Amino acid sequence: MSRSAEPARWLRNWRDELDSAALYEALAHIERDRRQRDVYQELASAERRHAAFWEQRLHTAGEVVPPFRCALRTRVLIHLARRLGIGFVVPSVIAREMRDRDAYDHQEDARAAGLAHDEHGHAATLRRRRVGGLGNNLRAAVLGANDGLASNFCLMMGVAGGGGSTTTILLTGIAGLVSGSCSMALGEWLSVTNARELSLSQADRAMGATGVEVEDTDPEACSANDAANAAIFSALLFSLGALVPLLPFGVLPVAVRIRGTIVVSIVALFGIGLATSLFNARSPWFSGVRQVVIGAAAAAVTYLVGWTFGALAGIH
Repeated sequence: MSRSAEPARWLRNWRDELDSAALYEALAHIERDRRQRDVYQELASAERRHAAFWEQRLHTAGEVVPPFRCALRTRVLIHLARRLGIGFVVPSVIAREMRDRDAYDHQEDARAAGLAHDEHGHAATLRRRRVGGLGNNLRAAVLGANDGLASNFCLMMGVAGGGGSTTTILLTGIAGLVSGSCSMALGEWLSVTNARELSLSQADRAMGATGVEVEDTDPEACSANDAANAAIFSALLFSLGALVPLLPFGVLPVAVRIRGTIVVSIVALFGIGLATSLFNARSPWFSGVRQVVIGAAAAAVTYLVGWTFGALAGIH
C-alpha cells in the first residue's frame, strides 16, 4: 500500500473500531445478565483501545481526526437488538469481528500491535453466547423469501422469453408459487422428520447396548410438531417471495405487466440484499447491488433460454 493511502486506511480502521465499541456499549445497556453485560463492556473497552491506536497514528502523521458518527448499519443493529433481542444481532457481530480479523491479517502494523489476535478472541467470546431462536427464524425468513422471489421471477421470465402470453405467464407464476411452496414444505417436513427419527433411533440403540435408558440430547428434534411447523413456515416464506413477481399482473395494464414484474422484482431483490447485510458483515449497498446483479443475471439467462426454445419451436 502506498504511503498516500495509509491515512485513509487508518481513518477507516478508526471508524470501524469506534462503530464496534458503540455497538458493544449498546448491547451492554440492553443485556440483563450481569456477567454477559460485563463481557460486552470489556469488548467495548478493547475496541476503544484499538481506535486509540489508529487515532494516534493519524495524529502522528499530522492528519485531522473528524468527529465520529455511528454508521447506519451500526444504528440499525442497535435498533434491532433493542426490539428483537441481542441474540438476533450476535451472528452479524461475529461476522464483523471475523472480517476485521481478516483485514488486520494483511496489515503489518495491525498484526504487530496484536489487533488481529484481539479480533479473533472477540469472535470466540461471542460464539459462546447462545443465539436466540428468533434471530435464526428471521434469517431463515429472509432466505426463504429470497428463494421464492428468485425462482418465480426466473420462471416467469423464461416463459416470457419463449413468447408466452401474459395469461400464460400469470398461470406459470401461480403454478410456480404453489408447486414451490409445496416442494419447500415437503422438503422441510422430511428433513425435520428424518432428523427426529435418527435421534430416536440413536437413543434406542444406545439404550439397547447399555441397558440404561438414555436421555435424548436433542429434545427439539424429537418434537412431533416440529416437522409440521417447519413445513408451514417454509411454505409461507416461499409463497411470500414468489408472490412479488405476480403483483403487477393484478394492478397494472396488460401492456406493462412484464416490465412491472421486472421492476418490482429488482426492487425486492435489492431489499432482500439490504436485509442480508445484517448477517454477512457487508455494506448494505454492496449486499443490495450484489443481490440484484445475481438475481437479474439468473432471470436474463432464463429469458434467453426461453427465447431460444421459442425460436426453435417457431413461436417468434
